[in-house]
Amino acid sequence: MDDPVDELIAAEAPHSARHIWVLGRPRLIPAARPWAPTSFWSDDIRELGPVRHNHGDEIIANPMDGDAGPVPDQVWMELPESLDALDNTLSALHGLAAARGATNLHIVAGGRIRRMNKSLNTVAARWFDDVHASLGRRRARVLHFSSPRVHPARGAGWPRHNQISTMGLKVELVAHGGVFHGAGLDAGTALLLDQRGTMLSRLPSRPAILDLGCGNGVIAAALALELQGAAEVQARDVSWLAVDSTRRTALANHVDVDVTQADGLDGVADESLDLIVTNPPFHRGSARDSSPTRRMLTDAARVLRPGGQLWCVYNSHLPWGEHLDAEVGPTQQVARTKAYTVTRTIRD
Repeated sequence: MDDPVDELIAAEAPHSARHIWVLGRPRLIPAARPWAPTSFWSDDIRELGPVRHNHGDEIIANPMDGDAGPVPDQVWMELPESLDALDNTLSALHGLAAARGATNLHIVAGGRIRRMNKSLNTVAARWFDDVHASLGRRRARVLHFSSPRVHPARGAGWPRHNQISTMGLKVELVAHGGVFHGAGLDAGTALLLDQRGTMLSRLPSRPAILDLGCGNGVIAAALALELQGAAEVQARDVSWLAVDSTRRTALANHVDVDVTQADGLDGVADESLDLIVTNPPFHRGSARDSSPTRRMLTDAARVLRPGGQLWCVYNSHLPWGEHLDAEVGPTQQVARTKAYTVTRTIRD
């Protein structure tokens, strides 16, 4: 293996596994399979496709599905970027182990040392009695979590619920850990939703609207509440956690939103949308690679009807307005703060 995190996870894992569950690191599958039957899950649909192609559908198992998952005695996983995401994952794994009477669950979680801190151990100690770290190697380290607690410190539980208000409109949010801004309203999305009066004023009757990169579903739910059934509201994200959060948010607000887990605008018909609203991610995980977002925004020109609108919010120091103007259509700045810019692009 070329990746030191993968190497450490495989090297540090106990050699007595009966079933291994690999989470988020597909290159570990060939290392795990000779040891024991192996399952795999990634929150990102872009990783699931190649794994299905190479290893078959039967390897895919989602730890958030509760009773639908396998009964592993080992989990090999990537440490999430956020503490909430780690807590949510460990909560699901602990609950699955408890439901199946599996007392020997051992989690081997790896990551880059520069992104690790002792708070990870504190979160893990809510769910496991034995939490310790390996020695670092090649700027990577592994954390071991074992001996599931009989009485875990569950905290508020997952997913989390919260009510927010945007320009007088109350929206109930439901979100898993690891979803952008959790069950809250971030400042960029708030600025975007503040423009919804103008945003919705020029639409045809019963418009087709898409919340692209839906996260916790706040945009889709707010627009559906505002329009009260007078529009077809859709939402998309690459993340299963985001898609499930959006479905739960729509249900909590008693609105109809068609939610799909997909890579960008894949599968959306040409000239089928009147409005796309997005607060897109401008990197993929910890990799500062904006090319997926660039492709997604460029593809908006294909799926918007002539005269359709793309509303986007992004960090004010980024040059996305120029890209939208060149690739999609005439772009106008609608609102701007020191931190965020909202633009409206009209498809030619």
